[in-house]
Amino acid sequence: MSTEEAKTEAAPAATPPLSEILDSHARVETQVGEIYVHFAATFGQDPQLRALWSAMALEEGGHAALLRAVNKAKAFLLPLEVIDSLAARVAEFHRQAQAGTILDQALQITWELECSELDFMRELLVSASNLTELGFPTNLESKDKHVGRLREVIQQYTTDEGLRREVKFLSAERFPR
Repeated sequence: MSTEEAKTEAAPAATPPLSEILDSHARVETQVGEIYVHFAATFGQDPQLRALWSAMALEEGGHAALLRAVNKAKAFLLPLEVIDSLAARVAEFHRQAQAGTILDQALQITWELECSELDFMRELLVSASNLTELGFPTNLESKDKHVGRLREVIQQYTTDEGLRREVKFLSAERFPR
């Protein structure tokens, strides 16, 4: 191996521009919304489930819009590796949703998405920008309602005792009453 080849191999991959990272993150949020639309249609015979996933799909669209707005303001995000890992997981969840899921799987996917790095990245974006001044909803109260609604639906509908315990435990830690 020549010295030039060794230098090329050892050089770290170039980080894409921030606008590319933000666009990628916005696409992930949009895909999460698509998963929720699919769940709303699949389990739509139950009005509470349909309302939950429909509302969550709209919120994901809002998250994507928020990222596109931040892209114009150029706030910072997590490292690309974290975003790539999350995008791969969301793509797998999207594939599972399209292939067909039972209610317990749909609830598990929803819980994992809502407790993932997506949440942390949104918090970073809000804290690193002037989004409140721009009129974007950034309060934690609506987030608490969002996850609280999901927690209640999971406790009511899941037959997966492991998920029920996890939701109860994590909710007690993150959202004490």
